[in-house]
Amino acid sequence: MGRSRLRLWGLLFCLMLTLAFSCARADQSDEPYARVNDKVLTKAELETAIYLAVRQRVYHGRMDDKRLESLRIQVLGELIDRMLLLDEARRRDIKVDSGQQKQLYLELQRRYDVKSMPDDHRQQVEAEMRKRAEEQVLLLKIESDVKSVAQPEDDKLRLFYKENLDKFTTPPRLRLSVILLKVAPSAPVKAWQAAEAEAKQLHKKIEAGASFADLARLHSGDASADNGGDLGFVHQGMLSPEAQQAVESLAVGELSAPTILLQGVALFRIEGRQEAKVNPFEHVRERAAGLWRREQADKAWEGLLRSLRAKAIIEIYDNTMTAAKIWAQKEDVVQ
Repeated sequence: MGRSRLRLWGLLFCLMLTLAFSCARADQSDEPYARVNDKVLTKAELETAIYLAVRQRVYHGRMDDKRLESLRIQVLGELIDRMLLLDEARRRDIKVDSGQQKQLYLELQRRYDVKSMPDDHRQQVEAEMRKRAEEQVLLLKIESDVKSVAQPEDDKLRLFYKENLDKFTTPPRLRLSVILLKVAPSAPVKAWQAAEAEAKQLHKKIEAGASFADLARLHSGDASADNGGDLGFVHQGMLSPEAQQAVESLAVGELSAPTILLQGVALFRIEGRQEAKVNPFEHVRERAAGLWRREQADKAWEGLLRSLRAKAIIEIYDNTMTAAKIWAQKEDVVQ
């Protein structure tokens, strides 16, 4: 529910600002952009939502035309979904929790410092805030209702487990020790060459029988030095590509060649390996049930949205935009 809730909060914010700007943009605020069943989405609401989406997702506030068009489609789809969900919540006769609505309204008042506004404008904004708070409570309630999924039966849960063993598998792990000879990334070439030469000397000493742990305590600049360089067990993906490449083919007890990393030059030793392990069903039953419920909740929510979109009468007063174009774009285009 987290991402949906944040998205709805963002839309609420957009609509609030649309109202606040309406005095300055009176010529545009009522111009319809789309009609969803019997409700109108104005051009001002859409343009303000797009403006704020750009500000929230792109730090410098700009993006190229292609990404801006993709974002425009995404925001329009979210606004239409919001209108459809509100209609559905009212069709289901979902009751508004007055306490939750009041709490949300008071929070909006504080957030936007309504009391500092001129009286005539403040009254208009407060009325709109009450309306938007009611809508937000409805949206959260219908989402909660649709995503409320009962505990699965045991046979369904076991089947889910078998079909998704990768989700219940502990990945392979390495137990590593390291000696890191730190070098600043901006250091001259000679400093890197000196660290590499020192690493080669330490490599020879260890191969000749010197204690890796003792040398780590004396020479390593890594936080693990006090523990003799012991990093404990690490999963694949926790290491940098250079470190991963240096250790992936080593046998237990084997020492790597000096390896250049961003932080300096390192020697690694493999202390142990643990192969990937599928965890028994009984050990992961609770996690499996949680994942199953989440999957079913997401399917139910997406199913509702698809159903509402399919039944809706949507008119868009823009020759470059169609409902089919909106629903075809699924992914979040702004990373």
